[in-house]
Amino acid sequence: MAWEDMLNHKCDIYHVAKSTESLGYGVSDTEHFSYPATADEADVSCHFHIKTGQYVVSQTEPTNNYDARVKLSLPFGTDIRINDRIVSKETGFAYIAELPRVIRNNHHIIVYINREDSVKEAV
Repeated sequence: MAWEDMLNHKCDIYHVAKSTESLGYGVSDTEHFSYPATADEADVSCHFHIKTGQYVVSQTEPTNNYDARVKLSLPFGTDIRINDRIVSKETGFAYIAELPRVIRNNHHIIVYINREDSVKEAV
């Protein structure tokens, strides 16, 4: 089995962008971080290493929090950076990237990604 066959998922990668906003009325400029509407890297082959019981659900008021730390494998040469937003094409879950690491002398990239999401309870 080739390593490329293991990349059985697809994801989109959004690079964080910094902009400066002027609030006017003599108020100093503030830095604002956001993600673009379209993906910088679209339909990237990847593999989410998700294990059973990896998601932690904590019930709080007024929302439930879903937290996870997942390992993501990507082909070498993929443009991924710290604090990038990764969206799974299969589930639609969004993750934030930690520091990417190149593995085995430019063979592939591994990055840990975090999911912290809150979903309102159905009323």
